[in-house]
Amino acid sequence: MALTEEQTLLRIYDTIADQSLLPNVLDEISHSISALGAIVFEWDAAPVAKRKLRAHCFSSYFDPALLQGYIDRCGAEESRDQDVFEAHSLRADGIDLIDDAVLAPSIEALRQRRNVQALERFGILHRAAGLLNKDNTASARFSVQLSVGRGMLTQEERLYLSKVLPHLAKALDLGRPLNQLARKYKGLLAAMNRLKIGLCLLDQKGCVITSNDEFNRQIDTYRVFRIDPRGQLRMQSDNEARRLEELKTHARHHGKFGARPRKEAIRANDEGFLCMELAPLNRLDEAGSTPLEGFMLMSTDTSRPVLCDTAPIAQAFGLTPAETTLVESIARGATNAQIAEERNRALPTINTQVKSILSKTDCATRTQFVRLMMSFGVDHLAE
Repeated sequence: MALTEEQTLLRIYDTIADQSLLPNVLDEISHSISALGAIVFEWDAAPVAKRKLRAHCFSSYFDPALLQGYIDRCGAEESRDQDVFEAHSLRADGIDLIDDAVLAPSIEALRQRRNVQALERFGILHRAAGLLNKDNTASARFSVQLSVGRGMLTQEERLYLSKVLPHLAKALDLGRPLNQLARKYKGLLAAMNRLKIGLCLLDQKGCVITSNDEFNRQIDTYRVFRIDPRGQLRMQSDNEARRLEELKTHARHHGKFGARPRKEAIRANDEGFLCMELAPLNRLDEAGSTPLEGFMLMSTDTSRPVLCDTAPIAQAFGLTPAETTLVESIARGATNAQIAEERNRALPTINTQVKSILSKTDCATRTQFVRLMMSFGVDHLAE
C-alpha cells in the first residue's frame, strides 16, 4: 500500500538518525513515480582532476556489485553526464531534475553512448538527475532511472518529486554528523556526548527526552532556550519560538529552501553564535519499538572551532587567497576584531573581506557561513 505524503516525509527524516533506512526511502520514492530505482551519487574528496564518483546510497533495484561494476567501467562517461546535469541544475535554488535529453541531440544518439548501452542491459534507458545540495555540489546528486519501456518523467511525477526531494536534501545534510558518529560508535544515544554539536530529542509535546553534554552547555552559556517546569523546551525569543512551533506542527513545513537546506537554520541569539535546526523523528530503534512521534533538535555553537578543509570551499565559491585565509580564521571561531589584531590589519579592511566572503557564498551572517562549512565535511566528533 502506498504511503501518504506525510508518512513518506517522516520516513525521510528518520534517516537522519539511521542512514540504513535510506534504501527503503529510495524504494518508496521510486515506486511513487514508476521508476526502476534511484541513486544518490557523490564525488569522493580527491582533487577535481582525480575525483571518482561513488554511489552513496541506492534503492534495492540495484545489486551493489553490479552497480559498482558499472561505475568502474563507465565512470568517465557517467562523470561527464553528471557534469552536464549539474550545469543545468545550478540555474536555480530549487530542486529541478534534468532529463537526459540534455545529454544528446536525439534518442538515437543517446542510445549510441557506451554508458547508456550498459544501462540498457539493466533495463534502464532514460534518467533524470539534479543536485540536492547546491552549496557543496560534490555531495548528494540525486538520480532516478526509468525503464526501457517508458518515456521521461511526467508532470505529475515531477510534482511529487518537488514535494519530497527538498526533505531528502535536508535529511542528508543534517545526517552528516550522526552518520560520522555511527561509523565510529554503536548507538546514537550511547555515544551522543561524543558530538561537538548540541543534540536534544523531544517528544511530540516538546518535552525533552534526552540531551547531550554540548546541548546542556549551550543552555547554561547562552540562555536562549530553557526547560520549563513541565519539561518542555522553550525559546526565550518570541520570533524563534514561533518558528520552532511552525516546524513542529507538520513535516511539510520543513525543506522550504530546496537544495540549500542550511538556510532553514534558526539563528538562536542576537550575537549570532547558535545555529539551531529541527527535524521530525518518528522512529528510533534505540528508544523502543513504539513510534516516537517527536523531534530531533541540533544546535551548533559557531563561536567554537570548526575543523574543515577550506580548499573545496574556496574552489566552489571562487574565493581569493586572502579570503581563503580568512575562512580558516572564521573556522577557528575568531571574531573580525580578533582577526584584525592577529594580522595587524585595520578592522574595516577585515570587515570588507568578510562581507565579500558572505556575498560570494550567499550567506546572510557568519553563523550561516559556518553552517555552510558543515556541508563540506567537518569533524563533528570530540576526542
